[in-house]
Amino acid sequence: MRSFATIMAAAALAQTAMAHYRFTSLIVGDEVTKEYEYVRQNSNMNSPVTDVTSKDLVCNAGGLDTGAQTKTHKVAPGDTVGFALDTPIQHPGPLNVYMSKADGDVSEYDGSGAWFKIFTMGANKPGDNGLTFKADHLSKVTFDLPKDTPPGQYLLRVEHIGLHSASSFGGAQFYISCAQVEVSGSSTAKPSPTVKIPGVYTGHEDSLELSIYYPVPENYQPPGPAVWGSDGSSDSAPASSAAAPASSSSASAKVPATTASSADPTTMATVVKSSAAASTATGSVGGSTSGTSKRYQQCGGKGFTGPTECESGTTCKLQNDYYSQCL
Repeated sequence: MRSFATIMAAAALAQTAMAHYRFTSLIVGDEVTKEYEYVRQNSNMNSPVTDVTSKDLVCNAGGLDTGAQTKTHKVAPGDTVGFALDTPIQHPGPLNVYMSKADGDVSEYDGSGAWFKIFTMGANKPGDNGLTFKADHLSKVTFDLPKDTPPGQYLLRVEHIGLHSASSFGGAQFYISCAQVEVSGSSTAKPSPTVKIPGVYTGHEDSLELSIYYPVPENYQPPGPAVWGSDGSSDSAPASSAAAPASSSSASAKVPATTASSADPTTMATVVKSSAAASTATGSVGGSTSGTSKRYQQCGGKGFTGPTECESGTTCKLQNDYYSQCL
């Protein structure tokens, strides 16, 4: 009979053989824009970046060369934005979203300024299947721009980190895209903490150089700085909120995020899973102040204490025992 370690090693090899993926489209509200219309196109097909000291870590290989051919989408603080993928995420690992303000036209910006994190998705509570992640099998991810985002043109950068081969240095795989957005408004807030990319990671972090299969880590925090305005934790979604596998072909999930303050916008995430999903991912949403949940927000499920009524034009639809959503 094969040992557990042997089984987990085989699982890692199987993950390596699976297809890679790219974040190809910007999402603004309910609109999924055309591939590479507002997202800078990379030049390495769907291959990941593995060198955390490389400039490719900014916007993927070739991403610093395609700003001029990429449009810039106008958005407002608090808008729901996100990314769609050409293929659902195939590797286990965390997802982070950063922003960096350009000094001038973002189409000419090389990302050499300060970056701050606005959203993250970490791990579920360890279980019989080892360590699973909230971004597993996603085909889309959306979140709210911080309500105090200062006006200007930005690179909006998403990274998913595949950890299936991360047991040795350089094994973590970064799947990256940058969108170009112009934020309106008049906020004078100063996002913090800020980092440089590259420079944010050494590759030797406990969250980047580890085996997620055996022994299974008891805790996992995504790498990088805290989310701007958060309480200091890199993922505020409680592990106990991880849902059981969905019985339908797709599922979405949300759980309460960090508490908002005057300089701490409440973040939300909508996660859409492919039919190959083995577990339901969870993101985070801010609660409704009107007594009703908005479109795409959670409206029921085990342990849910928020509004169960949906805004006009939507109904509360069961996704699984742990999550119902206004659709």
